[in-house]
Amino acid sequence: MSEAPTLRSRRPLTLRFDIPISKTHEFWDSLRAGRFVTTKCSKCGNVSFPPQSDCSRCMGSEFHWVDLGQDATLVTYTQVLTVPASFSAEGSYTVAIAEFRGGVKALAWLEGVTAEDATPGMKLRVEARTRSDGSPYYVFVPV
Repeated sequence: MSEAPTLRSRRPLTLRFDIPISKTHEFWDSLRAGRFVTTKCSKCGNVSFPPQSDCSRCMGSEFHWVDLGQDATLVTYTQVLTVPASFSAEGSYTVAIAEFRGGVKALAWLEGVTAEDATPGMKLRVEARTRSDGSPYYVFVPV
């Protein structure tokens, strides 16, 4: 007989995300090429990250792509010690928010520096990586 589920019960959870990227595929294509880009509204000039297909400020749907460059400044960070099951193979990790020239902020894993040695204001560079399944992603590393 199986045991009744409790708040501490464990069972696998499989999530599937079907996210249409028809308007934002340029971000992924650029990331594969080593460029870090985002969208800028053609109507009001709002720069959004992550890339948006509709402007959060004026609700316009016309935009163009701008290159954010690779250099950023660490704003804040946190070390994740209790990792979600989906990252259990990774062990603990550090995530950071960094600011690019122009004020755009992005969130990513911080690699190449311990949490004890990370300091707000330190210079970072965004780097493109590729997962084993071929999916691109990005991380921050110290300069």
